[in-house]
Amino acid sequence: MARAAREATSAVHIGFDVGGTKIFGVATDGAGKLLHTVREPTPAGAQHLVTTLAGMVRQLAPQPGPVSVGVGMAGLITTDGRVTISPNLTGVDGATVGTDLSAALDMPISFDNEVNCAARWELADGAAQGIDHGVMVAVGTGIGGAFMLRGEVLRGSLGLAGEPGHMIVEAGGRACPCGRRGCWEMYASGSALDRLAGERLGGEVRGPDVTAAARHGDVGALEVLGEYSYWLALGISNLCVLTDPEMVVIGGGLSEDWDLIAQPVDEHLTQLLIGRTAESRPAVVRSKAGELSAALGAALGGAREHSAALGGARQHSAALGGAREHRAALGGVHTEGAVPDGGSEPVT
Repeated sequence: MARAAREATSAVHIGFDVGGTKIFGVATDGAGKLLHTVREPTPAGAQHLVTTLAGMVRQLAPQPGPVSVGVGMAGLITTDGRVTISPNLTGVDGATVGTDLSAALDMPISFDNEVNCAARWELADGAAQGIDHGVMVAVGTGIGGAFMLRGEVLRGSLGLAGEPGHMIVEAGGRACPCGRRGCWEMYASGSALDRLAGERLGGEVRGPDVTAAARHGDVGALEVLGEYSYWLALGISNLCVLTDPEMVVIGGGLSEDWDLIAQPVDEHLTQLLIGRTAESRPAVVRSKAGELSAALGAALGGAREHSAALGGARQHSAALGGAREHRAALGGVHTEGAVPDGGSEPVT
C-alpha cells in the first residue's frame, strides 16, 4: 500500500492548452503539485502541432515519461475528439489531433476544448469551488467559454457547447475568421484589443502597450480600455441573461490584467443586466491560475481518465483537485506572471 502511494505521488501528469498563438504545457505530480511549465508558439497544421506537442511531452517528462496526457484546444471539439473548426488556428479543421498524438506517444490522450478544461480546474481547485451554476470566459487570441451546471461542465449533444465568442453582438459587423460577421470575439478578445489600440492610438500600438501605459495613468490608454470594457461587458451580460450564473470566471491572457478593467466592466454590467440588483448580480472574478488554468485542467482530465481506468478515479481526482501544495504552487505562478517562450522551468 505504501509503495503504491509513493508511485502515485511520483507519477507525472501532463496538460496542454493549445491556443491561437501559443501552447502552454504543465507537468504535475500525482498529488497535483505543479512541477514544470513550458511554452511554445502554436505551429500551423495538424501534423506540425502533433509533432510539437510530442516534443513538449519529452521536455516536461523525460524517461520514463508521463502517466497521462491531457490536451485542451481552442475550437469546437466533438465528444469523439474531432476538431470541427478552430477559427484561430491554422490547418486543423477536421483533424483528429488527440488520436494522432495518442498514436505518436503510444498512450491514451484526454482531448477537449481548452475552456472546458479550464472550467473543470476552476470547479475542482479554483475560483468556482462550490459553485453550482457558473460561466467561464477565456479571453485570448479569441474568446472561449464553458458553462458549469450543477458542478459539471455542460458539453451539449455533440460536445460543442460553450462558444460565446461566436455569438453575434453587432449584426453585419466586423468579419470573423469563422466566416460570419459581428462575433463577440471581434470586439472583446485580445486580438480585438490590439486592433482597437491601433485605431484609437495609431501606429503599431497593441494591447500589451495599452495595459502597460494604463498602469502609469495614460489617459488615452485608459479610454481605450474603457471602450473595450463595454464590449466585454456586453457579451458577459448576454451570457448572464441566458444562464443566470452565480459566478463568471475570467481566464486566458486577459486575466493577468483583470485589475485594470474590472471596475469599468462592472459599471457597464450595471447598465446592461436586467432583472438583477447590484447585490444579486453574479460575481465576475479572475481565474486563480490565470493563463495556466486550461493546461492544469487538461492535466486533471488526463489524470482522472487514467485513474478511472485503474479504478481509482475518486481518490486521484480528489488529490489533484484539492492538494494544498498545488494551490500554493499556483499562487507563486500567478504572482510571477507568464512563462518565458520556449524551454521548460521548474516551479519553485
